[in-house]
Amino acid sequence: MTARRRSAVLAVALAAALVAAAARPAPAAWAYGSESEIALEGSGSTWQVRATVNGRLTGLFLLDTGATFCVLTPAAARRLGLAPGDRQVLLRTANGPVAAPLVELGTVEVGGNRAQGVEAVIQPAVEAPLDGIIGLTFLNRFSYSIIPSRRVLRLR
Repeated sequence: MTARRRSAVLAVALAAALVAAAARPAPAAWAYGSESEIALEGSGSTWQVRATVNGRLTGLFLLDTGATFCVLTPAAARRLGLAPGDRQVLLRTANGPVAAPLVELGTVEVGGNRAQGVEAVIQPAVEAPLDGIIGLTFLNRFSYSIIPSRRVLRLR
């Protein structure tokens, strides 16, 4: 292969890689560089975190690394103007299977760390003062760890 042909092949491969990278949505955005620590509230047996949904509802959410979906209480969904649609998922709960409406949240922000297009279910899984649960549909957009001794959630 000639040097000119190799250059052309490399240019095409580079262009294809750039187009593919640009076409993929960014999984998350960080407000504080590449890593941040968010203060956790709670006793240590459960942790809560402050979160903002769709830029309009800021509330207290249970942090649950075992919850597949983020969850909004029916009251929180009403405050956001979210009506349950036709999309349903079957949740496996400690009390058995439960069907719940599935919605897509425009944004979920925790400590300045934002994810877009987060799937959530509307379910009365928690009671006031909690507005819902931050689950894996948000957390899996990041590398995350909980540091109990410092009472922080680390996202990167």
